[in-house]
Amino acid sequence: MYGVIFDLLRSYVIERHGGRATWDALLDEAGIGYKVYFPVAQYPDEEIVKLATTASQMLKVPLTAVLEDFGKFVGPSLVTYYEMFVRPEWRTFEVLENASAKIHDAIHRYNPKRNPPELRATRIDDQHMKLTYQSDRKLCFVAKGIILGLSQKFGERIEVRETQCMHHGAQRCHFEITHHGDVSPQRRDEFWS
Repeated sequence: MYGVIFDLLRSYVIERHGGRATWDALLDEAGIGYKVYFPVAQYPDEEIVKLATTASQMLKVPLTAVLEDFGKFVGPSLVTYYEMFVRPEWRTFEVLENASAKIHDAIHRYNPKRNPPELRATRIDDQHMKLTYQSDRKLCFVAKGIILGLSQKFGERIEVRETQCMHHGAQRCHFEITHHGDVSPQRRDEFWS
């Protein structure tokens, strides 16, 4: 797993769940101890699973809810982190359409050891998109959260429905995404407060 995801998990825990002391407690509770994650480094997938599972137990919240909320937090940050691959005029659908073809390919080219998820986005029309997600990590809950986080970043009202899931035996997860328009400027401010 990319170090940037661990770094964003640290930021997520610190910003949304009680600060640095909570992050340190999470590392201890997960049996990892003090550790600094470097964004460009590679870490074992099992470590992120252990941290997420432990966070779920500490928060007394289902793991799926923790992963989706983390995805919402991560979506906007990933656009900023990989801004060199994202055009300024892109919004949620464009980012999803280009994630695998441009962003993930470029990441893999710079570091062949990285194994990003496979995403295939098919736009049905201006309001509808189908997205398939495949990864050995099976972090489709994070993927759903990222989509919702992107929509908040771009001030869009988006609905995401998972119609097929690897956790239920499917080879890939399938999402139907519906764009219901933009959030009014007044409501948009609520997302950032």
